Amino acid sequence: MKTTILNLRFFPLRYGSVPVSIIIFSFILPQASFGETTNKRMILPGARAQALGGAFTAVADDASAGWYNPAGLGFLRGPGMSVTVNNYSTSHKETTGVTEKSNLSENSSSLYPGFAGGNAPLGPFSFGWSYFTMEEQRTDESQTLQIEQSGDSLPFRYDRAELTTGSLIHAGGSVALALGPNISLGVSEFYYRRQKQTALKERSTFASGVFYDSFARQSTVNEGTLTVGGIMIRGGSFSLGISGRIPKALSDKTDFETSATTYTSGEPELSSTNSETHREDELIVRTWTLGIAWNPASWFLLSADVLNHPATKTPWPGAGGFSTKTVTDWSVGTELRADSLIFIGGAFSNKSLVETPTPSLVASEPARIDYVGFSSGLGYRTHQSETLIIMVRQKGAGKTQMVQGDLSLQNESIETQSFSLSSKYQF
Repeated sequence: MKTTILNLRFFPLRYGSVPVSIIIFSFILPQASFGETTNKRMILPGARAQALGGAFTAVADDASAGWYNPAGLGFLRGPGMSVTVNNYSTSHKETTGVTEKSNLSENSSSLYPGFAGGNAPLGPFSFGWSYFTMEEQRTDESQTLQIEQSGDSLPFRYDRAELTTGSLIHAGGSVALALGPNISLGVSEFYYRRQKQTALKERSTFASGVFYDSFARQSTVNEGTLTVGGIMIRGGSFSLGISGRIPKALSDKTDFETSATTYTSGEPELSSTNSETHREDELIVRTWTLGIAWNPASWFLLSADVLNHPATKTPWPGAGGFSTKTVTDWSVGTELRADSLIFIGGAFSNKSLVETPTPSLVASEPARIDYVGFSSGLGYRTHQSETLIIMVRQKGAGKTQMVQGDLSLQNESIETQSFSLSSKYQF
């Protein structure tokens, strides 16, 4: 989320007889993203898949297969159910270079439902369903920056209060058909809904007593469908999985309102308001995945995925949409079992879909943040069930233009972590 920051390099104006350094510190529009949705894998659905760092395309052996590779459902014998609950996530963002003496920091936390799904065979077919949260944000942040300056015509204090809520959910069904003991085909169809609401209040205070208030409200709703198709081939201790995810937007709408008022003598003067509606298409990102898994014994599993996200051209370059570049990510995971105990770990990359932003006087581009993530899980199994405690951490760093009108980029670093409890039951 970008914020309005003071640019101390603009020219002073004069209002009546009162000299006022009205900084053309116009709003930096909130990025056309929720949190960092220019990154695809902030939350990994499914218990075992999450613990393996997302390296699940050639494994896909529970209800979350509908997302990673629905063909995996064709090899499941008997009905099952998976649930991930008590998902708790936190994040910390630090932006440096905003002012000479101060950094911007933001902390957020959220509790979200996670994943629920099931699968069942019916004749030669296997069916599955799933509901899961891909992103969740609950941010309530206030901050004050003291700005060192000389003279009473420059601001010396900046206050900011921001409240952001949002989520991205998917719900859908899957069907798979096993073509013999070694090959299976599958397809899933999901409905997604992303919503975000942000309110941002800012004040700049001058030594002369003048202060400048600004307020922004943004509301975004994206809806669409997402088709997942896949194939899985098994032979001996190896399995190969190939899958593709193709989204289609049905409705993309963002309402953005701003207002600004300068107070020069206790009364509001020089007021301005603005409102607009535009489209955002950041969710239109295709994904092609190749996965391989090696399972030489019941107590050991090694898996790896390579993901490709082809470049996408936005049809609304001047109305809130942005284009994406071609990105390749990777995932690796391993699982060890000792009697009833399960140990799982994974690592993955999560690169930004956009280029480093080009500084602009009047527009904002999404920040580019590249992440590396690590996952771990500890579990207990019985003959029919598994229970896992999972932790996932991601660290990201990149560039953003935080100050509109100042042709420079700032450094941004983010750390996120999530904890969840999951259970799988095979009937």
